[in-house]
Amino acid sequence: MGSILETFGLKKNLNLTVKMEKSEFTQLLEQKVKPNRLFFFDIFDSQQKEFYGNVNKDSFWLRLGSKSITGGSFASANGKIKYCPKKTEMNISIIGWNWFILLWFLGISLIFGLVFIDALKKDSFGLLAIFGPVFLIFYLIGILKIRNGVKRFEKFITSEFITIENKNVLQHRV
Repeated sequence: MGSILETFGLKKNLNLTVKMEKSEFTQLLEQKVKPNRLFFFDIFDSQQKEFYGNVNKDSFWLRLGSKSITGGSFASANGKIKYCPKKTEMNISIIGWNWFILLWFLGISLIFGLVFIDALKKDSFGLLAIFGPVFLIFYLIGILKIRNGVKRFEKFITSEFITIENKNVLQHRV
């Protein structure tokens, strides 16, 4: 199942390495993370941190906040942090959906199923010819939103971890 999701771009696995100690990295990452809450309330948040989620010494879970009700992505990242001499390696799994997008697909499927059953009962297959492509478009919008969210989150998390690494290098030089 995982390889199917990765093929369609709905899930991405990353292996990132930063050249700093594990404890320093988790401490700097914690400074960029605020406690998670229901994403509908992101628009009321005034804290200027990059991620919602939690970080501990061996793993993290992160998601991006959104300042608009309809914007933003539903992607989140689960990561495992492991120590290697003078560097930290992370195995990150980015998943592009959450319960809200699954409700979207369930609702679209329910409506399509009701229209399909009604069309079968009334022998009006023209209704399917009209609404079938409309429902297909709604499915594709959801899938494209997930794919774009995974790509955007991958770029963002990679750049943020590089920024953390560069800040650490600059602090040690001074």
